[in-house]
Amino acid sequence: MFKNADLLFLQSIPDNFSQAIVDSTVTSKKVTYDHVALVEVTAANEIFVLHTLPSTGSIREPYSRFKTRDWAQIDLFRANQSIDAAQIIAQAKQLLDQPYNDSYKPNAHGYYCADFVYTAFENNQIFKLIPMNFTDQKTGIILPFWVDYYAQLGVPVPNGKLGLDPNEMVQQGGLHQITNVVL
Repeated sequence: MFKNADLLFLQSIPDNFSQAIVDSTVTSKKVTYDHVALVEVTAANEIFVLHTLPSTGSIREPYSRFKTRDWAQIDLFRANQSIDAAQIIAQAKQLLDQPYNDSYKPNAHGYYCADFVYTAFENNQIFKLIPMNFTDQKTGIILPFWVDYYAQLGVPVPNGKLGLDPNEMVQQGGLHQITNVVL
């Protein structure tokens, strides 16, 4: 079922952080995502997931461990065009052991999930950066969660700065869904 450089789009069991991501990146789709991760299938058919979380930074972990995290839903996607999966995995491995970029600011140290995948796909790019959104989709006002979050970091909200989020990655049309992965 899994192939190298497949992507897992995830919906977390709701908490304030995941809900703030969804609220500011909501789409017209029924399913909204707050995390994205990259699949690696080794020559021995072992399945690993390469991704980054606030609690771990960028890691490579066995799929058996990954799927036990707090996910409500996991959907498997694949690129629509031909990609060099081995190059993408090699690039992602170079990004491991980096801190989580909790500011989501471009060029900040570390990576957030969509930034990690975007960088791994650097030479096979199927995504484009867009102005990031931290606002209520209906009012256009920055969500209180993000105001507080960035106040604690001591930096301005990077609203409108170029970046990427899991929902936008799916909407850009470079991927197609293979299946919903049963937990």
